Amino acid sequence: MNIQAQKPPCNTVKIGKYEISGYWLAPMAGYTDIAFRTLCREEGAALTPTEMVSVRGLVHGNEATDKLMRTAECETPSCVQLFGNEPSDFARAAPLLRCDIIDVNMGCPMPKIVKNGDGAALLNDPERAGRIVAALVGSADKPVTVKTRLGYGMNDARVFELVQAVEEAGAAAVAVHGRYAEQRYAGAADIDMVKAVAERAHIPVIANGDIDAGIATKLSGHMFATVMIGRAALSDPCVFGTRRASPLDIAHRHVRLLQRYFDERYTVNQCRKFFVHYFKGVKGGKALRDAVNMAQSSSDVLRALDAFSQNNR
Repeated sequence: MNIQAQKPPCNTVKIGKYEISGYWLAPMAGYTDIAFRTLCREEGAALTPTEMVSVRGLVHGNEATDKLMRTAECETPSCVQLFGNEPSDFARAAPLLRCDIIDVNMGCPMPKIVKNGDGAALLNDPERAGRIVAALVGSADKPVTVKTRLGYGMNDARVFELVQAVEEAGAAAVAVHGRYAEQRYAGAADIDMVKAVAERAHIPVIANGDIDAGIATKLSGHMFATVMIGRAALSDPCVFGTRRASPLDIAHRHVRLLQRYFDERYTVNQCRKFFVHYFKGVKGGKALRDAVNMAQSSSDVLRALDAFSQNNR
């Protein structure tokens, strides 16, 4: 199955030698594995960064890190997102990467990340953030992008300092989530603040946070280079293009992609996780989710989908 979704209208973003037109998928730990990224590419996503990859794990040859960095043939250009806080680790990691674009996470608010000085903790140290980007730019012939937030503490908008630092260090673009790290995912994203960042920046700014198809259409191609869509894609991967598909069709395709890349246990666990989103509010959705929660194999999941189809004709 090779779906070529029509891309929605938006500006073309130049990242190094790559011209990227369309909405981007936001990297989400536990969700944006190679199967889901492939699905989103098929539905029109223009860029699909990997889940966060530990730069420390990368330089020490961690096997789990290698699996996270796998990319599909359709992911051109490909993008690996790294996290860490030591510029020398990034310099050592850069030559090991086989992707086209390197993204650095400077916005993850989760305590287990922040306590090590990674992710959103870098908002409190813009100078170090700049040195990380400079280390990558100087060690790899690949464009470097950054994903961050408005600041760490509420109303402490360090994003302006961080963006200036990474911009001067050679970053090609920056994606800004319109919340402070302390908020995590609570409250509404402040897109006006993200606009203020875009007005002052000299590199492309990609808007992120609470963005669905309707908001993406309003924002992309105007103040922002494009938008990055996260949670809205979990319930509808078609958000990236103009094609519409039923939850059943999306679920079937997702199962097949999971079977291609992963073992049975992982496949079933991901189906349980994603079907909560795909079939929320859908007639018969609860019965389907209950059946998938009892499934022991991907074949059981497919049978549950077939039963759902029969019951909803």
